[in-house]
Amino acid sequence: MEDKKTQYINYIKGKYPEIEMKDIQANLTDGLHNDVIIINDSVVFRFAKHDFSKGLLNNEYKVLQIVKQFVGMPVPNLDILDDGISKYSYIKGNPIYRNRILKRSEDLQEQLAQQLGVFLSQLHSIPMDIIKENNISAFPGNGTRDSYKDLYSRIETNLFPRMKSYVIDCIQNIFSPIFDNKNFLDYRPALIHGDLAPYHIIEESNRVIGIIDFGVSGYGDPAHDISVVLDTLGEGFIKKIGRYYDNDNIESFIDRSRFYANVSSLRWALAGYESNDVSWYLNYFFTAKDISPYGERLD
Repeated sequence: MEDKKTQYINYIKGKYPEIEMKDIQANLTDGLHNDVIIINDSVVFRFAKHDFSKGLLNNEYKVLQIVKQFVGMPVPNLDILDDGISKYSYIKGNPIYRNRILKRSEDLQEQLAQQLGVFLSQLHSIPMDIIKENNISAFPGNGTRDSYKDLYSRIETNLFPRMKSYVIDCIQNIFSPIFDNKNFLDYRPALIHGDLAPYHIIEESNRVIGIIDFGVSGYGDPAHDISVVLDTLGEGFIKKIGRYYDNDNIESFIDRSRFYANVSSLRWALAGYESNDVSWYLNYFFTAKDISPYGERLD
């Protein structure tokens, strides 16, 4: 790891010899797609780990140029330096972790929820003709009824033999709308972030001060964005967000969000089994599990 870190630092020094490196932070383990170097708590350099990650970087740059025109929430000012290497201003704060946020007063939680509701409303309201004119791709996590049936089949074949009967019953219930309702996945496409995990929502002094990492952003089902927040912060927090989400009524697609949130951990468990790499599953513990059954109202 040290050799790679040194290589990155030497690149930065060569590119920006005027920068006095008083403080260097490196994260070469947590990122799925990028290694990260933070200089002086002010500038972030990201180095793509894979060819696929380079494509995400180019996509993020295009998406951010649009998002900054329509969204009031601060987002990174990103520059592409070389193939697979980017630089942007550091938005310094804390991830919006559930165990920290839900200890705060109802008023402070409401304040954070309002900011996220407004952000998501603005993001999901960006006109689709602008998305298409700028050649923004589809969100890679978009699924079809057939693709989810295939996912279920793989879970049934590989995981069911290792599961207790009550767990199998729960999984069958999770996938029931896919088999019972051919229109369950119908949606009106919008630009979505795609990965609104707690570490991509930055807060400080009880305010959201920025949203980062738009690498997988593209047009897709807005229920995906709600599902990630649902999975990590819980349905109680989604109810608060819903009071400020003006683009549509979250109630109208909450069951799809519940489906995506429930399927997420199963997808990672399957990936861990199929790759024989337990880290795929271990890194997705500690989600909220505050997810109501299908058909329940939010209010």
